[in-house]
Amino acid sequence: MFRIKNYLFFIILLIFYPFMTDNLYSAQPPAAVKQNVSKPTTGTVKQPKSPLVIAPEDIHLGIVSPDRSAEAIVTLKNTGSGVLRWSTEGPDGWKKPQQKLSGLLESKADSFRVKIQLLPKEMMSAEDRQKNSASYVEMILQAGSGMIICSKQIPVGTYKEQVKINTASIQKTINISFTIAYTQQLPLINLYPVRLDMGCVLPEKTVSKKIILNNSGKETLTWSVAMRKHEEMLPDHIQRGRYQSFINPETKNSGVYILPVHLKDIVGLTGTWAEKNGYPATTQGDHIMEINFSGSGIILYFLNYQKKGNLAISLDKQLMDANDLLEDVEENGGEVLVADQLAYGPHVLTITGKDSNMILEGMRVLSVYTDFFPANSIKIFPHSGATARQTNYLTVSLNTTQIPVGIYKDEIVFTTNGGEAVVEVFAEVVPDTISKVIDIYRYYNGTDYLFTADPQSETQRLFQNKYIKEGIAFRLFNPDTPGTASFYRWYNPQKKSHFYHYDYAGGKKDLRGYIFEGIIGNIATSKLTNTKELYRWYNPKTGHYFYSTELQGGKIDKKIYRFDGIAGYVR
Repeated sequence: MFRIKNYLFFIILLIFYPFMTDNLYSAQPPAAVKQNVSKPTTGTVKQPKSPLVIAPEDIHLGIVSPDRSAEAIVTLKNTGSGVLRWSTEGPDGWKKPQQKLSGLLESKADSFRVKIQLLPKEMMSAEDRQKNSASYVEMILQAGSGMIICSKQIPVGTYKEQVKINTASIQKTINISFTIAYTQQLPLINLYPVRLDMGCVLPEKTVSKKIILNNSGKETLTWSVAMRKHEEMLPDHIQRGRYQSFINPETKNSGVYILPVHLKDIVGLTGTWAEKNGYPATTQGDHIMEINFSGSGIILYFLNYQKKGNLAISLDKQLMDANDLLEDVEENGGEVLVADQLAYGPHVLTITGKDSNMILEGMRVLSVYTDFFPANSIKIFPHSGATARQTNYLTVSLNTTQIPVGIYKDEIVFTTNGGEAVVEVFAEVVPDTISKVIDIYRYYNGTDYLFTADPQSETQRLFQNKYIKEGIAFRLFNPDTPGTASFYRWYNPQKKSHFYHYDYAGGKKDLRGYIFEGIIGNIATSKLTNTKELYRWYNPKTGHYFYSTELQGGKIDKKIYRFDGIAGYVR
């Protein structure tokens, strides 16, 4: 009987088991069911297929040079139904028009033309033609009757640019590769500088500057040079204002920029300023340039500018949009019109930067009246030549004899078999009313002697280091005095000792540990009329120097100090 009951129970269990398991699964919490359903699946999620087909997507145009452009045809095809609208703005980072290039694709294919060319030299400015570091490249995109032209200044090299084609559903990219190469066949003159500042010149003086000329073409360049005829020049040529270069040849290739003497009254520098070929340059740290000018506007000239770091520009304490002002400045420099049509009078331009990267060439103050140089006051040698691959150096000499005091400008015209080029030349003839000598005061602190022409500007230094004034030690010369050179000052904070020399490299002195402190005046490097020797002594135990016009050394102990020669000639 017991066995029969067991068999009956087993049969009933087999009949109802499926229903029981269904109830068990349905009783699971909803979260568990959802978790099971949403379990990730393996494999790649398919993107929606675009009806736009581009062939080819990678274009290799090869070499582009002044005498060779390159182009390719791209096919655009609509594989879907209906009408497909597409558009492109051109490559990123290029100058381009505001309008887009667009089109409509139905069932048939359409063509899309890409062309790369260098801007013809006759369409470039004279200054741009003379630069051989980069060329203006045009990318022409054309479809049907529509066309856009994008441009960019690009140095020699190989490039890969992307042109994005947009549709309502997806974006596709055309990769365009090309190489910019200089295979200029025709002669092409290159001049440096293209703006020549002769500086402030006294009457009855002659000053000279150099122009570097070379040829970036393959054929021989024949050239001749002459001053522009004044009757050929428009009033705008002379009314553009006064240009002044920031270059300081005395500190060229030293790494440390110092303002030339004739700019110290109008330009102020604070912070970290390096030197590049004699021009002020910034790379890192904080730096401020303040320019005081009187006119109706100002133009800045850059030799180099890289859009990094922080840079702010203000005019008369009003902040300007620096990004907008410098938008068109390329890495190899350019011209920036900071302000125009200001009320004529004094203004202050301030450039403040942190970790910015730029090299400043100079400035032009607008509406400053300039006159033409009198005939025959400027001579250029040589005045003609033939240049293949060599570099020519031309000497431009200005004789101010019988030239009235004033600001002058002219144009030097180079006529060549490859076109015409121009170098602007500027100078200011200043009155000879300034004293030709500068009083140099001597201050004493223990064993250190500090010489300065301007004690008031060094009040804090003198006070902090407890220097005692000893009076006028000797007299130096103004910067324009022939036969003289800048007299530099260095200081060693460990030795607490000053050192002076007219050689920026310090002569044979090891300047490690010394800090450059500037120029205190000009010293004669050979004996001039009414000059006397400035003697130098050296203490080998302490590393200190002493300077005096007395051969016996004055009050120093000659048992300790050794005679170290003649430092120069002074009044």
